[in-house]
Amino acid sequence: MAQSGLGLLLRKLREARDLSSRELGQLADIDHTYIYRLETGEKQSPSGDLLTRLLRVLKADQREIEMAQWLTANEANPDWVEYTLGTDMTAEMFEMGASMRHRGGARPDLETIETRVRKAFED
Repeated sequence: MAQSGLGLLLRKLREARDLSSRELGQLADIDHTYIYRLETGEKQSPSGDLLTRLLRVLKADQREIEMAQWLTANEANPDWVEYTLGTDMTAEMFEMGASMRHRGGARPDLETIETRVRKAFED
């Protein structure tokens, strides 16, 4: 199964805290295999309580919390999730970029999407 945007976000946050999925599971009182399934996209919609416990242990900041909450109900390109984590874009900007529709078959590169989102927020 293809990795989901939420799964990638959770994995990046876990790796940034230098935790194994087993350690995260113990700290959040969640089975580590469920965390693995979330990260790989096999499971995609954790309950609000479970997500809150994970994000608390991962010490997610407000932007990361908002991104995770949005990703529980929406799908996003995992590349866009990873790209956004490396920028100072807000959660609103992330959502706009993830929701953009593009004409034709070619999807613009991530830098172009960021430029368009920033321009939209300037207007």
